[in-house]
Amino acid sequence: MHLEQKHIHGEDFIGLFGVATDKYAILSENFPETAVLDVPVLNTHIYGTQLVGMFCAGNSNAFIVPYFIEDSELKVIKNFLDEFGVEIVKIRDKVTAIGNLVACSDRGAVISPKFSDNSVFSCLGVETVKADVAGHEEVGACCVATNKGFLVHPDAEEDLKFFSDIFKVNGMAGSVNFGFPFVKSGVIANSNGYIAGRRTSGIELGRIDDALGFF
Repeated sequence: MHLEQKHIHGEDFIGLFGVATDKYAILSENFPETAVLDVPVLNTHIYGTQLVGMFCAGNSNAFIVPYFIEDSELKVIKNFLDEFGVEIVKIRDKVTAIGNLVACSDRGAVISPKFSDNSVFSCLGVETVKADVAGHEEVGACCVATNKGFLVHPDAEEDLKFFSDIFKVNGMAGSVNFGFPFVKSGVIANSNGYIAGRRTSGIELGRIDDALGFF
């Protein structure tokens, strides 16, 4: 089974609480046990919060964290990622909700125009484009990308080719949690499977299956 639906203490916006790649997943300390991602998992916190998915982003080459991450947290994550040869990179920028501002996979990345310097994203080892998603600068919140597909905000229906060219896979526009358009907030995904919030409807799940290459 490639799909699980979960919530955390009644919260269906589970994408705020974790990041998954095809090498590893980093999830909040209170994240329910999961098997569908089928990669080693680290449960931890960022700046004393559970919002790992909101503050961080990454792919199989690098994991990006905000400048205010505590040294003890940085050490825990670095020790975990060293096993997979993944670099941990601290970004110093006026914006800090990196997970809401970066959409990436092992094939490409889109970063928000809000970032003052995009050269630091070379650590991801892929083509990186600075762009919005149908006028929304929170590109990480608007897009979930894996090495098999991508799901974007419903307003980006006409921009699918643009994202296909960047991520080098096909994808679709859709929603999560019964009509919420900022799709990353409700999904954690890699090429093996995905976790969606429990309020995500059957029609939305079918759309996500198709978008992420599971259908």
